[in-house]
Amino acid sequence: MTLLRRAVNFLSARDRSVCQHLTTCLGICLALGCGARSEKGAPGTDDKVSRPLSSEPNGSSPKESLSANAIRVEWIQGALAPCVYRNGNEQKQFFLPETTGGGIAAIDYDRDGLADVIHAGGGYPIVSERAMKGYSGELMRGVGRTRFAPSHGPACLDMSEIYNAALAVGDWNSDGFSDVIVTGYSGLQLFCNQGDGTFEKIVVSDVGLADPLWSSAAAWFDADGDGLLDLYVAHYADWSYDNNPKCTAPKSSGSSEQVPDYCGPREYKGLPDMLFANRGDGTFRDASESAGISDALRGLGVIAADLDGDRDTDLYVANDVDPNLLYRNEGGMRFTEIARRAGVACNDLGIPEGSMGIALGDYNGDSKFDLWVTNYQNEIGALYRGSGNMLFSYASNTARIPSTDEAAVGWGTAFVDMDLDGKEDVVIVNGHIELYSNGSTFDQRPQILQNVENKFFRLVSREGSEFLSTPQSCRSLAVADFDGDGRMDYVVSRLNTDAALVMNTTKTDGAYLKVRLVGTRSNRDAIGTAVRLSVGSQVFVRQLVGGGTYAGTNDAVIHFGVPANRVRDEARLTVQWPSGIEQSFNVDRLNQELLLVEQE
Repeated sequence: MTLLRRAVNFLSARDRSVCQHLTTCLGICLALGCGARSEKGAPGTDDKVSRPLSSEPNGSSPKESLSANAIRVEWIQGALAPCVYRNGNEQKQFFLPETTGGGIAAIDYDRDGLADVIHAGGGYPIVSERAMKGYSGELMRGVGRTRFAPSHGPACLDMSEIYNAALAVGDWNSDGFSDVIVTGYSGLQLFCNQGDGTFEKIVVSDVGLADPLWSSAAAWFDADGDGLLDLYVAHYADWSYDNNPKCTAPKSSGSSEQVPDYCGPREYKGLPDMLFANRGDGTFRDASESAGISDALRGLGVIAADLDGDRDTDLYVANDVDPNLLYRNEGGMRFTEIARRAGVACNDLGIPEGSMGIALGDYNGDSKFDLWVTNYQNEIGALYRGSGNMLFSYASNTARIPSTDEAAVGWGTAFVDMDLDGKEDVVIVNGHIELYSNGSTFDQRPQILQNVENKFFRLVSREGSEFLSTPQSCRSLAVADFDGDGRMDYVVSRLNTDAALVMNTTKTDGAYLKVRLVGTRSNRDAIGTAVRLSVGSQVFVRQLVGGGTYAGTNDAVIHFGVPANRVRDEARLTVQWPSGIEQSFNVDRLNQELLLVEQE
């Protein structure tokens, strides 16, 4: 770890199948009466589409999907006790910003080789002032394995200026230290890492990042290939004190008594997202209009990744009850929205869903990147299988995702090889927004979907797992190897209680390889870099992305699991940098972390 830190500190000074229906999603929605989301006071309450448990000839039933298997996690309770996201619901105002929760990020902010945790604080309404105030949030410095020290005070990281939400980590000034952008109601906050254990809060209006809208997610990425990180900001709904309808719900199933509850997003118009271009002089400019970013929808998630292999970084945006968006990067800070023709705007019936979390992976091992999206209650998670050249096909049914569905509202998610068998599994955290939901509960159990033979997924058994068996109100998730054992762990933000530290305790004979990247001609964070690991005749691909999960940031590391039958085979890494440079390296051994520098 000392060598890694020294290397990084030294370097810091340098320098998506065509749409399955011929009709567009919008046309189908108009014909079918789109409204798959069950919402109080909103149309479409009972227009759910029933789905089979599995479209596979030998599909697994829910009982079979709960069979015991090897993946195990341990909840280290109290490890992140100071990290609490408070949404202000104790005032019983039922304001929409209280529903979406806050972010969590895994970041080595002090470059000591240990993963740290940043946690949003949330906020509360002051009705008399018609304002939304914030809480400070927390920074937990990793001090070894599962131990953390509260450090937001000494680090000068205070997010209380606004009602804060998502966290996006990125080295926007290319100095080798990770900075943080914080989204929230009516503004952004930028914290610049000083490299000495502290952050400087930047006045966003002074650097061109003024944003008066409710921002829900953000992603750092290099939009124009100049080596500098630009910023995409997703916006949610046009809620305000002046636009605050009152919604109710039956107190219990079959009850005639109506009680106050949160309104759904259909009660509010969407907002346009924004793209800020990094000028390279410490300031940004609003490039949204000229770049072709103009849709005004209800955005909740965004991921920046090279989806067509042309070495520039594209954008996929998860929208709530609106079609999702796919912006193809045309170069020169220009984007074209192609989600419908690419096959990733809607589900297999052409209906938009309530989408939140996003992950990029290769679930079927064909070396083409796939997209995974978490959705609302009774909308199964959307798995889009990539076939190359920005074409995707809806694969949730063939991958048996319906058999894992529990009428949950999915939020944070990630592709991660939990058992080191070379196949990417899926972790998901859940929680409802409606206090009196029909057919579900407010607190919901987390899930792990185990990848079986690169063909389908099954729900990991909850037997013996306190974390997986406990209903919770979860929102964001961030993945990192907190104890350095090569098995990826994760942290989870929850509403009005402390964040959860979830350690991967899976017993496996597989091996791992972790890769950290430093761009020189490419952006320093190497976002959009694809890495291929060849072990004998087997090939694994991964990519470093911007954004993803939901409202948070995973640790910036490429992680490979290698199955036990391959651990003695010759291994070779191939790195495809956004700049166009390609490098290959022989790997002398597995079970280690490598630091790879572009052109070196």
